[in-house]
Amino acid sequence: MRAHVVTSIEELSEQEDRWEALRQQCGGTVYSSNFMIRSWFEACSASASPRVILVEDDGDLVGIAPLCSYRYKVKGLPIRVITLAGDMSGKIRLTTNSVLYDYRRADVLERILREIKRLNWSVLWTINMERSAAVDHYLERVRSTWNVVDCDVNKGLEIPLAPTGDLCDTYDSNARRNFRKIVNRLEREGVEARLERVEAEGIDRAVDEYARQHIERWESRGGSYFRDPDNVAFMKLSTKGGYDRQNGFVYQMRINGEVAAQVFGYIEGKRAYAKRLGMDDRFARYSPGWLICNRFLTLLRDQGAEGCDMGWGRERYKYEMGGRETQLVGIGATRGLASFAARIALGSDNRGLGSLPGTMNGSAGSDQCSAQSMSH
Repeated sequence: MRAHVVTSIEELSEQEDRWEALRQQCGGTVYSSNFMIRSWFEACSASASPRVILVEDDGDLVGIAPLCSYRYKVKGLPIRVITLAGDMSGKIRLTTNSVLYDYRRADVLERILREIKRLNWSVLWTINMERSAAVDHYLERVRSTWNVVDCDVNKGLEIPLAPTGDLCDTYDSNARRNFRKIVNRLEREGVEARLERVEAEGIDRAVDEYARQHIERWESRGGSYFRDPDNVAFMKLSTKGGYDRQNGFVYQMRINGEVAAQVFGYIEGKRAYAKRLGMDDRFARYSPGWLICNRFLTLLRDQGAEGCDMGWGRERYKYEMGGRETQLVGIGATRGLASFAARIALGSDNRGLGSLPGTMNGSAGSDQCSAQSMSH
């Protein structure tokens, strides 16, 4: 068994076929996919560097730890951080990115941990992983190896998609009533609401529109992280990557010809992902968030999806649509001469995590529509 650390985007690209075979075998989400990780590193290259651990056994790829490295300062002391790729404050997060290996291969996990030990870091921060046997074993071994900072369990929400019939019939009674009021209002006022799928050549324009609406919506509520061009670049790269692999989608809801709501996501087999959902507040009267959700989820259902991961966050509308909670877990660790300063940054519990770039706490400009705008 051998392992090496990939530090270049070019080498990551060369590993795509083997990487994807292992990800599918391990049940990794699209946010652990090779193209997604590469897109994030390419867009955020000025802020973070790849430290991706690959473990091979007789030439077969059997383990991946998709990590990145960056630095920040605490009281003037530089702190080197190792996190899962896609976990930095102010950057779009790859929530559910995770270590990938067969949970029955304890030897592979030990080799991953041995390589993590060799990396240059004072803080190890691996959070927001979907709970699984492999992740639980990883958490146990980190806990027994370093000084750890335990993280609260976070919640993701996945909406189950009924195989037949009107999805609206599966919502709770309040949501069904409100949705029908919306449809009746559109008909009564003669308003045209039309769903369209964005073609590949329109991705850049669609992302720019999403960023513009996001900035407008969040400017008075802490600011939007789409002020950062890295996030706009990542969204364009990852969406195009999904289209290239025939698993990406962008839908827009037009009301009287204008873009009122958008959703960006992916579909892989029976599972879909839609963590980028936005709307233009000018059309709140017609609740375009509800309109686009009902229609694009129906289309995904008809393509074979049995559930749609709507991301982490506890917005009311997700529960009203029948959302079921999934557990997102993680762990932090510190070591070395900088350990004391790092633990000051991390805090004794999650109340102190906000000072570490890349935490389980939310940042300004959530990726989702607010519950208020969805149920207006």
